[in-house]
Amino acid sequence: MLRHYKDTPGFINNKSGILKIICNPQGSFFRNSMQKMIGVKAQGKILCQCILIKHKNFDALTAAFFEAAANAAGAVEMMMAHATEVARSIGVRRLYIALDGHCNYSLGFSCGDHSRPPLFGESRNPHYYHAYFQYGYKKHGFSNYCGDFADISLNTQILTEKIGARAPYFETQCVNLKMFKQEMIRYTNLSNQIFAGHWYYFQREYDEDYELFNSMKPLLSSGNLIFAVKDGLDIGYIFLYPDFNQLVPPGKGAGAGTYLRHKIWGAIPSVIKVVEIAVLPQYRSSGAILALFAAGCRQIKQRYPQIKQVVSSWIADDNPASRNITKRFAPNLYGSYAAYEKEIRGISTQ
Repeated sequence: MLRHYKDTPGFINNKSGILKIICNPQGSFFRNSMQKMIGVKAQGKILCQCILIKHKNFDALTAAFFEAAANAAGAVEMMMAHATEVARSIGVRRLYIALDGHCNYSLGFSCGDHSRPPLFGESRNPHYYHAYFQYGYKKHGFSNYCGDFADISLNTQILTEKIGARAPYFETQCVNLKMFKQEMIRYTNLSNQIFAGHWYYFQREYDEDYELFNSMKPLLSSGNLIFAVKDGLDIGYIFLYPDFNQLVPPGKGAGAGTYLRHKIWGAIPSVIKVVEIAVLPQYRSSGAILALFAAGCRQIKQRYPQIKQVVSSWIADDNPASRNITKRFAPNLYGSYAAYEKEIRGISTQ
């Protein structure tokens, strides 16, 4: 189905690497989930396809890695009717489209302008996908924001000095790559506490996060994941990395060549992405987020002096608190995304 992207300007393949992790029979996520590929074919051509995934920790079915040709509404309707029956047969009440197994992998169809190449890890798809889910589905919107790093760094410094002695002291610790598996346990423990209750999140298993981050480890430095610590306890983290897609040729995906350009030849992209910044609920108004952001700025200056722009990860449109905090530093809208939800009716409660 990659042929559908051949005319997309600057297309970068962000999904094939994730697909190999999720659908690897020897992988942790695969072992913890039920998976079934479905699709519709006519006259020898695949019109649409997806992978149905039911994870043991999630009370919903996801139609992951959705792909469809243009003008294939009938085929998509047929495929999603089958997905609905699968959901009903296994007793789940929700079906999500554009949630690729778990939000840590990929969430949402991209919206709007597709003239620029996608960021590393960013969803990219034909815009007509959204038309297939306009009726009978609930839309969940997301947006991300951007700003100049020089302005963000200065504003962070000013705000840090302003609140100064009034804010509690938080220690920040860069990830120890020599103890990577143990450090991933810290990350997973925090994620499961911080994001519990969000509709798009469900409990991660330690090995799942480890196999995902381990695939990126060759490109990472210790400053890409920073923990906030208070009185010896982990209370939050920030995860950020350069837009490695700037080192990937059009039509390809990140791989060995990306590693060579970045780690061996010293190529550094001009954009950095803040993938996650999160703290435990009881510390959200304590200055911990600012401490993490300040630590991130220091790491960017030290390790990536060529960085010009910072882009946030997606933020749910119904989360004004996170959006307002983000826009204080990165005020400009960068992109929009949407996922879709269908309620499954007719399931017995007994």
